[in-house]
Amino acid sequence: MPGAELIGREELMEIQDLFGKERVNLYRYGPGNYKTREFEAMFAEVMGVKYAHAVSSGTAAIHCALAGAGIGPGDEVIITAWTFIAPVEAISALGAIPVPVEIDETFHLDPLAVERALSSKTKAVVAIPMWAPPQMDELSALCDRHGLVLIEDAAQALGASYRGRKLGTIGQVGSFSFDAGKTLHTGEGGMVITDDRDIYDRVAEFSDHGHMHLAGLARGKDPRRAKGLNYRMSELTAAVGIAQLRKMECILERSKANKRRIKEGLADLAGLTFRSFTDEDGAQGDTLIFSLEKRELALRFEQELLARGFGTKILPEALDWHFAGVWGHLLQQYDRYRDCDLESLWPETGMKLRRSICLNIPVLMDDAAIDELVSAVRSVALNVLGA
Repeated sequence: MPGAELIGREELMEIQDLFGKERVNLYRYGPGNYKTREFEAMFAEVMGVKYAHAVSSGTAAIHCALAGAGIGPGDEVIITAWTFIAPVEAISALGAIPVPVEIDETFHLDPLAVERALSSKTKAVVAIPMWAPPQMDELSALCDRHGLVLIEDAAQALGASYRGRKLGTIGQVGSFSFDAGKTLHTGEGGMVITDDRDIYDRVAEFSDHGHMHLAGLARGKDPRRAKGLNYRMSELTAAVGIAQLRKMECILERSKANKRRIKEGLADLAGLTFRSFTDEDGAQGDTLIFSLEKRELALRFEQELLARGFGTKILPEALDWHFAGVWGHLLQQYDRYRDCDLESLWPETGMKLRRSICLNIPVLMDDAAIDELVSAVRSVALNVLGA
């Protein structure tokens, strides 16, 4: 959990700076120090985009991004069958229809599966980079051909890139999360970025009850053109975000270095197949995924790792929160899924996920901790696979 590992004096100093000035106000549109605006400006500069809008969580961020892109009732939105449940919840909350599709060998959207899922109702494609980049050139070209909005829910991949371009900046709009498991940690929080002024305005409005924020008008006189919610980020949260953002390059460098050493220490093991990458150098770096031949082997692998004091991240530990095949409580409200065996709709994804292991790679790992993890994985592989 990269950013969460590095909370310290720098965050405290930003909070003290907030409270050390006159007219402290934790509400972003009242009089005050405007830490949120400062955080947004810094984030936009780091990401190389025109606009950044801070919100209260990563879920709020993808909800706002979808709303800002014009997603509404009856629209179909193609999304990966492997993701945290939040973007599917957000699509559903807007009255749109989530259309999960199979993943490819990179564990991301398969462009061929996306093409097969297109219909006259398709409005957008949501690419969700799980710590590494999907096939972004192919997905971008596909969206251009069909006149679709490409949205990047890069909650898990802040700082990752694809062939020199930061994830979140390739589509028309991108979203990020700052919870405890993400690159930066502010307690809760999220960000939406775009170069499109209309999308930015609609994101800002949706996150603030529909207020249009027109210059020269008192807040109570703001008109509105669409409904919204309260997803505002507080100045206190933003203060923590400012300090965290200054640490991002250090977080990424250390994560990538730790992952590289661990992967090199396991590379010769027979029976382990590491995930494929479109751009491994651009991957975020705080996870390492490998697959085994059978689901039963993955479950045994996890159990033996736990016995040695090492957990896994999502795979297989929290798969039920990250696979569309088990979300009957959400998807079966739609006619197209109501009478379906959901698992059977995405068999390749289910099989791939259920026989995979994802290792969490902390930032604060010294050489001894890295050696201990490598030794544990090698020992488990010997017991489970005879490797």
